[in-house]
Amino acid sequence: MKREEYLKNLMSMVSVAMAAILLIFIFRVRGGLIGVVVGFATIAALIYWLREIKRLFGEEEGSSIQEDVDWFYDIIDQDENLMFVARVPGPAGKVKVKLVNGSLEVRGGGNFIKKIRIPQIVKIQNTSYVNGVLRVNLQKVGKKAERKPL
Repeated sequence: MKREEYLKNLMSMVSVAMAAILLIFIFRVRGGLIGVVVGFATIAALIYWLREIKRLFGEEEGSSIQEDVDWFYDIIDQDENLMFVARVPGPAGKVKVKLVNGSLEVRGGGNFIKKIRIPQIVKIQNTSYVNGVLRVNLQKVGKKAERKPL
């Protein structure tokens, strides 16, 4: 069982136990109509709290999937150079680029790793990362590389 799933189940059990204790206490102390109204208000608050917990855990689980779906890049062929532009999750300190066997390996935050086949033999001239956009200037140093699927 994943850690997040365990925490979600634990929070649900604790919430139900707290609500049951609170309801018993309210009905003992405040009987009648006031007790019923306060009891229903407590149950409504509990339901809202459980939905918020599920929503928070759901956002954490879905965040890495969203990054993969929205990821895009472009390779712009210039005379002597290639320009690689991509949206990469940060922070800037985690964004790294290197050439590995004819592919450009891009690393970013949140275990983000992508490999892109580069159509020519190149070397990295410089890189910049501003507002989530990575730019890599690649200098052409040889003839076109063979295209092989990854």
